[in-house]
Amino acid sequence: MSERLIALAQAINSSKVGHPVQEGMETIEVSAPASTAASLYEKVRVTLEYQEDHLLRRNAIARILRRFLGGDVPLEDMAENLLRELVWAKYLPNKEIPTSFIHELSPIFLKYGILLEAVEHTPKPEFSFQWVLDALSTELEYSIVSHQKEELIVSYMYEQMKTRIAWDPGILATEEQKDLLLFIAVHKTLLKSDLATLRYRTLILYYPDWAGASHKSRIDEIASGLQKVINTIDGQIEHPLVEKLSQKLRRQAGLFRVLQDVIEDNPKDFEEFVTKEPDLFGRAIWKSLKQRTKLFRSRLHRTAVRAVLFLFITKMTLAVLLEVPYDLIVHGQMYFIPLAVNILFHPLFLAFISMTVVVSEHRNADDYKSAMRALVVGANHDFLNIRIKKDRFGTWTTIFGIVYILIFLIIYSLIGVFLYKMNFNAFSIALFLFFLSLVTFFGIRIRSSTRDILLSAQRRGVFGSIFDIIVLPIVHFGRWLSVKVSKINVFIYFFDFIIESPFKVAIRFVEEWLAFIKEKKEEI
Repeated sequence: MSERLIALAQAINSSKVGHPVQEGMETIEVSAPASTAASLYEKVRVTLEYQEDHLLRRNAIARILRRFLGGDVPLEDMAENLLRELVWAKYLPNKEIPTSFIHELSPIFLKYGILLEAVEHTPKPEFSFQWVLDALSTELEYSIVSHQKEELIVSYMYEQMKTRIAWDPGILATEEQKDLLLFIAVHKTLLKSDLATLRYRTLILYYPDWAGASHKSRIDEIASGLQKVINTIDGQIEHPLVEKLSQKLRRQAGLFRVLQDVIEDNPKDFEEFVTKEPDLFGRAIWKSLKQRTKLFRSRLHRTAVRAVLFLFITKMTLAVLLEVPYDLIVHGQMYFIPLAVNILFHPLFLAFISMTVVVSEHRNADDYKSAMRALVVGANHDFLNIRIKKDRFGTWTTIFGIVYILIFLIIYSLIGVFLYKMNFNAFSIALFLFFLSLVTFFGIRIRSSTRDILLSAQRRGVFGSIFDIIVLPIVHFGRWLSVKVSKINVFIYFFDFIIESPFKVAIRFVEEWLAFIKEKKEEI
């Protein structure tokens, strides 16, 4: 077992990173004013959308491509324009991307151009367009920035967990499908891959020769059967077992992330740690885990601040546009206390939920060392072995479902009555409950991110169990609302379709003007 781990370490340490720039090589260079303006725009826009940090560049690529494809930018020019905009926004370093790289990306655009033409022949062209855009933007992101190390650790985690999963009899999936669903779940959990990334990675599983400049026969094959390809891949990604596996694998994923850190931090000593020096291996695990815990706290704080800021902006806007006019028109006066509560309570509540997360570092470090040693020698371990249970349906499930709905109705009714006693009107109460659901969901989701770093589950006492009974119905309703609200984010629509295009045109104008001035100065 240690031989496989050593081979993984060698592969990770020999992986390519970035695009080497040789002396005298021409690179993509942008002006400081243009870069400052574009990066500031990206920071403002990111604040208005809840996304994982590592997905921001991929999402920016998709946004830029949608604007290109909706405009008059030819496919053969998109590579250069895309790279320049990514350098503007500081998603890529200035003066470090060789212009020759443009020619490496161009075939990818031309390949997907054929799929984009095939989109019009599918039953749902807009959906198919988004699907192809997801695959294109992800392949471009994979080509621009190497993900080789991450893919290596995904493959290793998949190999290890494949032998440690106990499937309940009666689960409706073949062994081959279980393997595919496990790989998708590992990718989703370990790398926090979004739907776009999973679509591209699953496409590569079905068609390994698709990446890069594919043969025309393969391009024509996928284009002619595009709808079938979309249905097959999305069917696997959306399979209920993927979500079930992802939930089970979330704690184990942290173990493999720390393993990658140890490998990268100790490229020369890792083999000796594994084979001869278990104590030094344990210290290396502790050091990497401590660094990752510190990084986790920093990201948690940043995510919480971003979420609170977004919520506060949203509440202020709704108060000005909806609550104040409603009070004045319907009731003839403003109710300041309900208005203040509706503006301030939810951001403060979200901040409280997010900022009170506790991580027990010493106990967690012992768990990590124990599980990592079992991983090295191939032994069984409670933190590594998981069981996938078959869904159970019956009388008790029906009864519990009814009780769950009753608890939900009782909680919301009690809150509504309390707010009514405080002079909240029906509209204010509806807004309060709407945002309470969303805030509770996002707050609990932020708190549950501790599963990314904690290997063992935190113990729940009597009060914790009572809290779960009260909060879970609100969380589930908030989860449902978050899916619906994300589709009608007015602020994102405003930025993407009204602000971004003219803003980028203005930046390009400034860039070209500065280049013109530079040329004139050189002529003197």
